[in-house]
Amino acid sequence: MKNIVIIGTGLAGYLLAKEFRKYDTKTPITLITKSDGYFYSKPLLSTALAHHKTPEQLFISDAETLCKQLNAIILTHCDVFRIDADNRRVFYRDEKYCEHTLPYEKLVLANGATKVETSLEGDAVNEVLFVNQLEDYRLFREKLSKKNDVAILGAGLIACEFANDLANAGFPVTLIAPDRYPLSTRVPEIIGRALEKEFHRLGIQFYGSVFPEKVNKKNSHFEVVLSDKRIIMTSLVLSAVGIKPDLTLAKTANIKINTGIVVNASLQTNNPTIFALGECAEVLGQLTMHVTPILQCVHVLAKVLTGDEQHVHFETTPIIIKTPACPIAVVTAPKNCMGEWKITSSDNINIKSLYYDDMNRLRGFALSGDAIKEKNRLIKLM
Repeated sequence: MKNIVIIGTGLAGYLLAKEFRKYDTKTPITLITKSDGYFYSKPLLSTALAHHKTPEQLFISDAETLCKQLNAIILTHCDVFRIDADNRRVFYRDEKYCEHTLPYEKLVLANGATKVETSLEGDAVNEVLFVNQLEDYRLFREKLSKKNDVAILGAGLIACEFANDLANAGFPVTLIAPDRYPLSTRVPEIIGRALEKEFHRLGIQFYGSVFPEKVNKKNSHFEVVLSDKRIIMTSLVLSAVGIKPDLTLAKTANIKINTGIVVNASLQTNNPTIFALGECAEVLGQLTMHVTPILQCVHVLAKVLTGDEQHVHFETTPIIIKTPACPIAVVTAPKNCMGEWKITSSDNINIKSLYYDDMNRLRGFALSGDAIKEKNRLIKLM
């Protein structure tokens, strides 16, 4: 049977189906998802409060509408639990836990990411919230409407974006992380400290260089016990320590995995009938956790699935960190690149920091405040 099965209806899965239909209107497409199949912009989850958006206002299309637009079958609330790569079929359970099989000619894994597990203990660990998709965000907003303050575990990109969004909406926020300063894995200390200072102005408290060890329930509140034995009382706990590629399905298919599902420049795994795309994929050794590289991969894979040989070439694009208190743009230096940060200008939160390798070549940058206006000029110099 000539057909394409796409597992996942996030940005990668839906945009691939849409792009493929530009070149092929007839080949059957089936998309399978654990969720209700709503199409929405995931980056908007961490800025929805500032834009006065409810979870219902975030989705762009529902599964029924997309079925018609894409001329595709969309199976919602279905959990794919095994891939039989030898016989080209997937096994899944529907919402009534009935098992089904679905054959494929070509299979695309676009099943996204899962949360990084922590060693958190305590009697309220199961009540710690995590937001990675619209369903998670609905629950978060439902809980938030009844609460006053929020403790966020983590101080990376998502944690900082949520903290800024919550603070702008009037919620007291506490950030808790082992990092010495916010965004420590992405920016030099001078920019991280500038963000921390602006967060403090908003009423965001930052507890750095500590681990959250336990979360216990105390009446209607939570008690977060830190590694230095301090205790933070809060109404809600949100874990934002990070995400990692979901490799659960890939392991059942006997395809090569590393940090993500290993694919070549054509998004193909070591099995020629199986491809991977989006947050679960590792393309030429690079994870694709952000919108721009995912879009670049979508354009390539759509053509590859029609039989047109294509290869992805990643363009250098900055990551824009949505923290209005101190806007930040970052281009991370390549993995294993040896070098150092050089601060070339610093005026309050307006900081330009350039990363040069040991051959004195510009390989990355971190800009904050008004300095982010220079991002396009700097990219041309790389």
